Amino acid sequence: MRAKIIAGNVLAVLILGLVSYGWAKASIEAELLAEVDGRIARDFELLGRSLRWRIRELGALVVAQAASKGARDVFGAIDESGRRQRAFEVCQRVAAWFGDPARGLGGRPDIVAIVDDRGHVVARDTDVNAMFGVDLSASVPGLAQALAGAADVGVWEFTQDNKMIHVGVAPILDEEGKILGALLVGYDFSNGLAREESRLFDREVAFIWGERVYASSFEGSQTLELQSALNQNLKSAVQTAREQQIPTSPFLVRFKGEEMIGVLGPLPFSEGKAVLGVFASRTAQLLKASSLQLLLLFSLVGILVVLAYGFLIANSLLRPITMVEDDLLTIMNGRFDHRVTVPEGELGGIAYRINQLLNIFTQTVETDERGVVISGPALEQDKALELGGEKTEEDRGLIERLAQEPEDAYYDRLYREYIAAKEAVGENVSHITKDKFIQRVRANEQNLMKKQGCRMVRFRVETQGTQVNLKPVFIP
Repeated sequence: MRAKIIAGNVLAVLILGLVSYGWAKASIEAELLAEVDGRIARDFELLGRSLRWRIRELGALVVAQAASKGARDVFGAIDESGRRQRAFEVCQRVAAWFGDPARGLGGRPDIVAIVDDRGHVVARDTDVNAMFGVDLSASVPGLAQALAGAADVGVWEFTQDNKMIHVGVAPILDEEGKILGALLVGYDFSNGLAREESRLFDREVAFIWGERVYASSFEGSQTLELQSALNQNLKSAVQTAREQQIPTSPFLVRFKGEEMIGVLGPLPFSEGKAVLGVFASRTAQLLKASSLQLLLLFSLVGILVVLAYGFLIANSLLRPITMVEDDLLTIMNGRFDHRVTVPEGELGGIAYRINQLLNIFTQTVETDERGVVISGPALEQDKALELGGEKTEEDRGLIERLAQEPEDAYYDRLYREYIAAKEAVGENVSHITKDKFIQRVRANEQNLMKKQGCRMVRFRVETQGTQVNLKPVFIP
């Protein structure tokens, strides 16, 4: 029985805990996946806006530097060597100015160059002789517009350094507004830039040039896995983004054991040459639901509590039940004077009623310490005539008559009066035999005499309503 009580409680807690965990996990995971799946297209749009802002901001700063006196003075040099040296010094100064962390552009530019009015390089920042005379008018997006008098920005495949960079170009004008040349500043679409944008949006970023992953925020081999996916099942998505210049629908792909959802679309200002990819980990998103494992821990704690509590409760119930069973077995083995004894508690009342039932069947009268009858076949509690104190003439007469009445006549009369009273109230008396009745009355008289220290105890029959009682009379 103890095992059933404990097992039932444990099973209830376990089922409740598992059902709660399963339901909560399924609901929260569904919401988490819906959140990341629903946001990926918007995240792509936000990242695109961020890159547009970055590139336009670069263009605005280039315009300011191109309008400086130093940039104009480059073309005031008398000979070619002097112009090249001045151009190199200006490019160095502009590169240092852009590299100031306060600009928030990611450090020193990858290229700063000054070109003449034909688009030929006068000098660049890294080396006074590097790229001298190279014609950029056809390869750098926006340079032709700058040489026509309007600043512009774009994405340039800088083949000399094998880089994909975003550039800002602005015309260099003399004091009369004549176009002298142009200033060009460019930054690489590097892994660092991808990681910087990734931190802003908490999404993985990839820059795709042609058919290859040029740079990304992914770590280590994940970039190679992305490249492998591009070469296989994402090939058509890249082509769609490049040719149609629209973002793809969200798609699923796996990198290094993680399920990712991604969107591919045109890289801003790349004119269809490059693709921007934004990815979010659905696997990492689901890890946010790991805190639900606390429900399992709480269920385990609940099971331990139920085990301890169930053990205590089961023992508190089974111990008295075992005592009642042992007492009843003793009585069944012939000890009819034995009674059920259990501690006060849930089963104390049951034990009391069992003892009352036994007293009825065995014709046993039980009294308390004062001699008041507390149980028996018809011996209910009543106030006895006390030994001391004032007594009426009627009480004294009763005590004297009972004291002088012969014993056989007393028992015979008491039995007849008791049976008559029981029949008068409609009770069945067929089970009450005279010998058994007298035996039990004598036993109770002896007990009361010892307790009260009196010479004799006699009983008298009293009827109260439907209750027939035997009231002890103490004879000093």
